[in-house]
Amino acid sequence: MLGALVSKLTGVKLPRSLKPADATLRFVKPAELRLDLVLQGGRRRWVLVELQRGVDPAKRRRWPLAASLLFSQTGALGDVIVITARRAVARWAERVACVRTRLGTELQLRPVVLHLDADASKALLDERHPELALFAAWAMQHRHGPGARAVVERAFELTERLPRALRRAQQRAILSVLSERMLELLREASMNPDKIPETPAARKLRLFLEAQGRKKGRAEGEAKGRAEGEAKGRAEGRQDALLTLLRARGLSPSQDDEARIRACADAAKLDRWIAQAATATTVREALGTRIQSARARPRT
Repeated sequence: MLGALVSKLTGVKLPRSLKPADATLRFVKPAELRLDLVLQGGRRRWVLVELQRGVDPAKRRRWPLAASLLFSQTGALGDVIVITARRAVARWAERVACVRTRLGTELQLRPVVLHLDADASKALLDERHPELALFAAWAMQHRHGPGARAVVERAFELTERLPRALRRAQQRAILSVLSERMLELLREASMNPDKIPETPAARKLRLFLEAQGRKKGRAEGEAKGRAEGEAKGRAEGRQDALLTLLRARGLSPSQDDEARIRACADAAKLDRWIAQAATATTVREALGTRIQSARARPRT
């Protein structure tokens, strides 16, 4: 009967395979989501933050589910904020969670997308907020030209304005979010300063790179051994930067937290933790959090 009604009024035929089922919907297994950052204020205010480097089809389900869980728990709608440095990813994020059936049912979640393009990067290089320089450098992760290098140099220059305890941690964090190609260009410039005019910012960057090179240099072994050693060194550098940044911001990681950080060799995950640590209020927020739906009680 329903099929005939829908077909008559809409012209769309429902699948013949549809059969009556139990109308009481239950969560048999709890759903678990791991997001980059969850912020909550009181019982009714919340914000979800995702640092999105590329397209991830699974977010079509995860973002609406995460927002629905918090909406159900708090009774209030919060914001879903997606931060990306790529224009194509920004366009994808705006519409990935908008789906529609042939009959016309729509499910939509349109997040707030912050595209860190060239203009946004310049705005983030703010003398009044030097901590934002980390995000300006993060936006250069896929760029390698003179403009991108200038942004990185300016980010280092602004980092000098931070309190001493935070300064070195942010310097190391900036290096950890840059691509290997950009790092190689910076190393070449530091070894051949005649290639570009050495501004005060460039000089600070050169000295820092030289210091890092002396500390972490691994020139022994075969090519494979060097590659493995450098990968381990980069991971250790990210781990040190993360721990220093957490402690400098007054967030004291426990022994378990430190063990978890030291055990992580995933560069992308360490980069995400470093970016989260710049604004997190707890170590748990910095290292990610879990949202777990409670089992729905059967209706009586």
